[in-house]
Amino acid sequence: MSKKINYIDLFCGAGGLSIGLAAAKFTLSYASDIDSKSILTFKKNIKQIHPETNPNMIIQGDIQELYKYLGTKRIYKNSIGLKTIKTGKEKVLLNQKQSISNKQIKTIKSIKELDLLCGGPPCQGFSMIGRAKHGTVKERANGFINDTRNNLFKYFLKFAEKYNPKIILIENVKGLASAANYKDLIVENILKTNPGYIVESHILNAKDFGIPQNRERLFFIAVRNDIYKKYKISPQKIFMDILKLKNNHSSVTVSEAIYDLPQIQCNPKKFNYKIEDEISFNNKNSFGMNISDINYKDLLYKPHSYIEKINSLANGKVPKKLFNHKSRYNNKRDKYIYMNLKEGKYLNHSDNYTALNGDGKNFNGIDYIKKTNKKGNKIPTGFSDKYFKLDSQSISKTIIAHLETDGNSYVHPAIEKNKNNLDFSRGITPREAARIQSFPDWYFFEGSFRNQYRQIGNAVPPLLAYEIGKIIKKHLMVCK
Repeated sequence: MSKKINYIDLFCGAGGLSIGLAAAKFTLSYASDIDSKSILTFKKNIKQIHPETNPNMIIQGDIQELYKYLGTKRIYKNSIGLKTIKTGKEKVLLNQKQSISNKQIKTIKSIKELDLLCGGPPCQGFSMIGRAKHGTVKERANGFINDTRNNLFKYFLKFAEKYNPKIILIENVKGLASAANYKDLIVENILKTNPGYIVESHILNAKDFGIPQNRERLFFIAVRNDIYKKYKISPQKIFMDILKLKNNHSSVTVSEAIYDLPQIQCNPKKFNYKIEDEISFNNKNSFGMNISDINYKDLLYKPHSYIEKINSLANGKVPKKLFNHKSRYNNKRDKYIYMNLKEGKYLNHSDNYTALNGDGKNFNGIDYIKKTNKKGNKIPTGFSDKYFKLDSQSISKTIIAHLETDGNSYVHPAIEKNKNNLDFSRGITPREAARIQSFPDWYFFEGSFRNQYRQIGNAVPPLLAYEIGKIIKKHLMVCK
């Protein structure tokens, strides 16, 4: 019997989870996501991650359409408009034009045995907002599981029913664990998924696995009943082995993760992201480049061992060029605030009052600094908590998709010798965010400047995925 361990990655995004699974020597059957730019990124890098995988098996498509071609039961919309998984026909699906190729459909249908089904199905309907004051606990719970925004989670489980994977891995936001009854409902639905699974969940923090980021996420692992009974593989044992790995990693700071990258200026103009407007890294006025004009090895200054570690994921190699290291525009107000922020502090922290009042300037032009304290100093108010400078000697806070909007909450901890250069005060670049997320430097992000941030923020950190993947593989090999 083949020793290959195969998997399917649904809601794959830019491929963070798959980088880690590839490093753990999994074989990808196919991956899918509805976001076109994320799929472009995944396809761009697939030969580096999975050389054996046809790029056409990185599929852009709605999971509802993919489900339509599984050759199983269709989707039924009941009388009150909520979609449920039952025998019947789904008019919306039947009216859709086919966006997936016949070859892709053939592959989707042809998989007879699957070791791992993984993904992070969005669950927007998990919010407690609007539920707390209406109906009984049971009614609110039923409303949750039938919430149309949670259909994607239900579709994910129907793929499990089709493929009967030995193990299911689901990643989702930490808040799911604290929302009343919602985590239990997820577990209940996994337990009911044919042919039957046992399931366990844990919150894992990326910082415990050698990643310079405080990022907590909830993971579910489910093991098929027959696999549990025959081989004594349980999700509890898998999690125990994963948690043991926490002791194997030393902490990595923000400075160790990003300070070897070229020191670049703030982008001098709004919407200044065209390739032809870029300035060479050789120029002191460079605000970065999407693809560097100088060789990668000649640009970096004594990279930390962490960089070598992430670059070696999935048998990766040092890239020829530096990718996605380009800054965004910041206005005069933001640059002044950036310059004077204390590391590891929000603007509304008391440590910043003196720094922002020290030169006696008039603060009328800064929207967030209007009130005066008892000492007569201007103090920040309102939305001032959105400004935050990363602490160079600690780990980063969670890299999130909101970075696509602005970098105010992720101010680069500017090096002292550049302190008099206001233009150096800037938010982190996509490459710096990717470093903090543990993406290898050889991983190129497609899409617009803003879209790159979103892809990075939404991803599972590849190094964490690797640590999880190698433990799951160890248990799966018992079945081979």
